[in-house]
Amino acid sequence: MRLLLCLLLLSLTACSLTQEKPPAPSTNAPKATMASYTVHQYVSDLSSQLSHVQGPFKSSARIAVTSFYLANALDSELAQGQGAGLSQQIQESLLTQFTQLGYNTIEYRLEKHLNLASNADSMLSRDISKLRQRQNIDFVITGTLTRQQHAYIVNARMVNTQDSRVVSAASTEIPINVMWGDEKIQQRDGYIYRSEY
Repeated sequence: MRLLLCLLLLSLTACSLTQEKPPAPSTNAPKATMASYTVHQYVSDLSSQLSHVQGPFKSSARIAVTSFYLANALDSELAQGQGAGLSQQIQESLLTQFTQLGYNTIEYRLEKHLNLASNADSMLSRDISKLRQRQNIDFVITGTLTRQQHAYIVNARMVNTQDSRVVSAASTEIPINVMWGDEKIQQRDGYIYRSEY
């Protein structure tokens, strides 16, 4: 009986000395999700805020909308990676939305002549030599992007071109994942996302 009791105690002691294997880390990356809304829908918040103009404003005032650059690299750097195209899409959405709201928006990128190619045609250009000499612009909508961990902070303002006075201002957040890039591997919020191969 003593022998049996000793064997039992020995086996219990041996069990407590063996280490359990730690659970293996999961290799399943979380499924990548897109932002809740499109860029155009996020920009509607900017349009709404910008439409509250302070001071005298004629309904015939001509408004131009420019590209949005990174706040720390004005006129030299657009959003890259997942934000590629974001600067231009904000510009295009604001131009569309302000026109729909009844403002007198102008397309200053309009060329003097229609350009026809074998697969496309256009009258828009960023080549200043192809654009009209005189641009009658009373107000310009411009702004900046500041990248945060989870979103771009977008600050916009409508400026009187005669005296540089800001007549309205707006700010909103646009999630970084609103425009996914072509990277095969991306890291967001500490998780690695792999796109399909």
